[in-house]
Amino acid sequence: MPVYLRAFAALFLATLLAACSRTPDAGDARQALEAELDNAHLSGLLAVTDVEKRNGYDDGDGRYTLEVDYQLKARDDLGGYTDKIKGNEDLSGMDRFAMIMTLSALRMEHGNFKKGDTFQRQRVITFRDSENGWMPIQE
Repeated sequence: MPVYLRAFAALFLATLLAACSRTPDAGDARQALEAELDNAHLSGLLAVTDVEKRNGYDDGDGRYTLEVDYQLKARDDLGGYTDKIKGNEDLSGMDRFAMIMTLSALRMEHGNFKKGDTFQRQRVITFRDSENGWMPIQE
């Protein structure tokens, strides 16, 4: 077998092994955190930044847990965003109520923050290995 084919075969095998042994990382955690903000309709107010993996461990049975540090950065003033939600006629009454309650909880936790303010957070996220890659588990 020619040398270049051996080198290609070795590189291909190494790539396959690396793909099989890949565990969730900070990028996977960022995607999970951003999806949570989207699902809570808060991505217009907050952005996930500076995600760092502190620790990770295999839980067995196709599960992997990550411990991460990250920041939330305010994209808007809390008061102004709350006013937008209160006046948003596209939302049902129940959706507006739920959003206002969520925003009230944020106000209790972080005060009446302004655009550009940041908040340091820590989180533990468990992932499940699936056909589509590592997926966060909602617990």
